[in-house]
This record gives sequence, C-alpha cells and structure tokens, in this order.
Amino acid sequence: MKTPKIFFALFILSLPIALCAQHNYYWVKFKDKANSSFSINQPSQFLSTASIERRQKQNIAVNETDLPISQNYIDSISPYVVELRHRLKWFNMVVVQLPDSTFADSIRQFLFVDTLNRIEVSPARAVSNEQKFEAVTPVDQHYIYPNRYGIAYHQTNMMNVDLLHQAGARGHGIIVSVMDNGFLNVNTIKGFDSVRQRILYTWDFVHNQENVYADGGHGTSAFSCMAANIPGRMLGTAPDASYYLLQTEDNGAEWVMEEYNWAAAAEWADSAGAQIFSTSLGYTDFDGGIGSHTYNDLDGHTTIIARAGNMAFGKGILVLNSAGNEGAAAWHYVSTPADGDSILAIGAVDSAGVIAAFSGRGPTVDGRIKPDICAQGVMSGVLNTIGETGYSSGTSFSCPIMAGSAAALWSAFPDKSARDISTAIRISCPTFWYPDNNYGSGIPNFYTAYWLLKTDYNERILQVTDDVVLYPNPFSSDLNIALFGGDKDKKHLIQLFDMSGKELLRKEVFLRDHTFEVLNYTETKNLAAGKYILRLDGNKAYNHVVIKAK
Repeated sequence: MKTPKIFFALFILSLPIALCAQHNYYWVKFKDKANSSFSINQPSQFLSTASIERRQKQNIAVNETDLPISQNYIDSISPYVVELRHRLKWFNMVVVQLPDSTFADSIRQFLFVDTLNRIEVSPARAVSNEQKFEAVTPVDQHYIYPNRYGIAYHQTNMMNVDLLHQAGARGHGIIVSVMDNGFLNVNTIKGFDSVRQRILYTWDFVHNQENVYADGGHGTSAFSCMAANIPGRMLGTAPDASYYLLQTEDNGAEWVMEEYNWAAAAEWADSAGAQIFSTSLGYTDFDGGIGSHTYNDLDGHTTIIARAGNMAFGKGILVLNSAGNEGAAAWHYVSTPADGDSILAIGAVDSAGVIAAFSGRGPTVDGRIKPDICAQGVMSGVLNTIGETGYSSGTSFSCPIMAGSAAALWSAFPDKSARDISTAIRISCPTFWYPDNNYGSGIPNFYTAYWLLKTDYNERILQVTDDVVLYPNPFSSDLNIALFGGDKDKKHLIQLFDMSGKELLRKEVFLRDHTFEVLNYTETKNLAAGKYILRLDGNKAYNHVVIKAK
C-alpha cells in the first residue's frame, strides 16, 4: 500500500495499547498553538499535496486549525502521561491515558491548559458488540444476473447512477475515506481484486496499527456497496474510486472514545487529501449508560464527532453518514454524527422508495430536518466477509451506496466543490422543495444532478423532465438536447416549431434502453431571436418552450 505524502510522524501516537485496562482517559484542550514550528504559509509541512490542492480548488484558506498542536505543550505534559492516544489539531486537543486521576490535577496546573475532562467508560466492557451490526443473507452464488450490476442493480438504477457510469463517471480520481469497524478479508476477497491497488492506505485508530483486515465484517459489507466488482453478480457505485480504509469502531465495547477515534481519523484523512467521507456508524447509547447522549445533544455541533464532521466539510470534504437504525425504537431520531449541520445524513428506503421503519428520523433538537436524503437500505446488495453476494438492511448500506454515487458524480466534475456536489444531489430529489423528517429531501436522481452540474445548476438555462434535458435555454447559438432511453429500445422524433406551428427542424435518433445521448444542433444558430417550441415524439404533452437570445 502507498503511504500518502504527509507528516506521518504526527500519527505514531501511543505506547502499547495493553495498558488500556486502566481506562483513565482524558481529553486535554490547550489555550493556543504558541511556539509552533509550523506556519500556515508553508502548508506542505503538515498537509499533503492532495489536501492543499483540494482547498485551493474550493478557495478554502489554510488556517490555524490546520496547524499541528504545539509539541512544547505535549512534551510538558508527557511525564504525567501513560499513552498519548490522539492529537486532534482541529480542536487543539489531545486524548491521553493517565496513571490515575491525581495526574489530571497536575496537568491542570499548566497555564497553557484550557480544559481537561475525563472520558468515561463502563467498567463492565462488552465482550463483543458485533451483534449490533446487520447480518448478511447470502443468495445463490451460482446465479449470474443479466446485467453487470447483479444484486446491486436496483439500488444503483433507482438513482440513475448507472447512467453516470455509462457516461464514464465511475469515481476515477476521487478519494473516499471509509470509517468503520474494520474490513475483514477485504485484502483477499476476489470481489475487491480490481480496487485493491487503489486502497491507498489503511489504519486502525482503535489498536494503533496498519492492519484493518482481521476484524470487522460490517466495514467489509459497507465498503462493497461502493467498491465491489464481480461482473454479473455485483458492481458498486464507485468501482473506480480510490480509498482510505480506517477503523474507528471498537468491537470490544461501545464507548465515547470511538467518537474521538473517528475525529482523529477524519483529521488524518483530511491531511492526506480525502474528498469524501463515508461512515456507517452512529452513537447514542454507550455501555452501562456511561456517557450516553440525550436528544438535547443532537443540535449539530455538540458531540465531538459531529463537530469533526462539520469541520471536515469546512475543509472541502463531502461528509456522508448513516442516519441510524433507531427509527422504530424508543430513541427514534438520527444518531450522531448524522445530526451535524454540515453532514449529509442518509436514510434508508426499500426497493419501492418507501422509507424503512428502522431509518432514523428528525428533527434535530434545534429543529433542522433530518435525514437529508435517502438511498436503498432495505435488502441492499452487499458482499459478506467470505466474498459471497447477499442482501442486508440498514442505513449502514444506504450511506455507502450514496457516498459512492457522489464519488461517481464528482469524478465527472473534478473542479466542482464539495458544496456544489452536495447541492446538486439535494436539488435533484423530486421532493426537494417539500422535505420532511422521514425522507429529508428524498431520493436523488443522479442523472438530473449530472445535468445540473453540467449547466452550473442554473435553473434559468436548464429544463429537466423525465425524458429530456434542454440546455442552454435561452440559447444564443447551438441547442443541446439530452435524451434518456427509458425502459425500452426506442426511436425518438425531435421537432422544432416556430410559434405559428411551422416545422423548422426534424431529427430522428435511436436510443437503447436505459441509455442517454447528448445531441448537438448547430442548425439553430441561424434562427431569429424569439420563442420556439420543441416537441418530443410527436406528443404535445412534451412541448417545451425554448428561447433564442438576441
């Protein structure tokens, strides 16, 4: 695996994890970053080239939150510390293990220390919390489907992501950081052979090691929704993207440290140049109720993990997170970090587009609508940990399906910003103008999002229907018409009339089913300024007014 060009020494963080049995963990926030050996005017000292370029493309300035924490401060408290677990530069904070609470009092005495608080954990740690993750039901492994997507066809087609793939947009050049509970056997499963060289880096932020392939089947299945490639059996939504696989979930317990693990992973992925985060995790209750969240915490900027997700978006990263599976439970609401005000919370629908009972609902405590958008999360096609295709249900899968779709879309428009991509996806939802706390804005149409971005999503110059896209409108010279082939092979008739009904242009085009084609008409450049009628297939119901500008 290729190590990103980055100040990697910042992330060799700790002494042996075996010392964790004492559980005396604290976060320590410093007052400033004084005496730093780094400067925001020389970002290559602490950010990768890809991270700097991502900021530059989106006009995002490097600022003090990007600077590493003052090493002088860390050195000063190190005599009191057993383990330095995480450095969280965005918050000017470190997470440390101390021998006992008396050492916390000593650290508080330093004038550069702003705040110090204990990270609580239940003394009765669970043996394993794997059972909380979704099971996979295998299908007939000998069956070959009549399309390249196999069991993933519907979850891809329902958002017209297959049309992006047809246009050549499959995620090439986009780096997706996947945070989960591990990626068991991804290094050996045949369905990941084509992506393996594009797994650029792995790190386990729980055990402080490179290997993420020995634990965590949940991450394997979630990753497959984006990256699996078994022709005729399963194809993910971003098969050509590149990936960082980062373990942040502790499979031995459920405690708030996992949120700090995620924040550390988010900072690393930002520094290494990731463009999209996909996370199929969320937090509400912890073991023994120690440190559990309440609904009042869901204001979008209280939990450390929501704050880190919001910060990542501010660095030009598109952050997607599962809405959570508590919709039918007592909790009912989304989990954190899905409450983040800059995070796209992804709900789950079934194959008919109906919201799943388990999908986490809104609103947040401050009244914002959640989830933001939805994808198929009921009977989603996935791979299990031995590489079998199967079905599983949960927002754990609607999120990576959506994240891969976003990567495919962004790969077609690499100069667009994270905000541009997010906006186009949301506007493409048929129910964008009337969102609710079940579906959010609804199910995106990536075919529409593609054309929104193609025309800078300027509604003044774009017309979109189920079958045709016209742009620009008004036009000054050429008129472009994009047709969607629908469910059957079909010959289409395109006619252009003046306002008196005189036919000025007549073209026929043949489209195969579920394909699209862009037609460029240069004949229109000689038309006089004014209004014209474009008709599709001789059907007056498909009349569109187009305007020739002066």
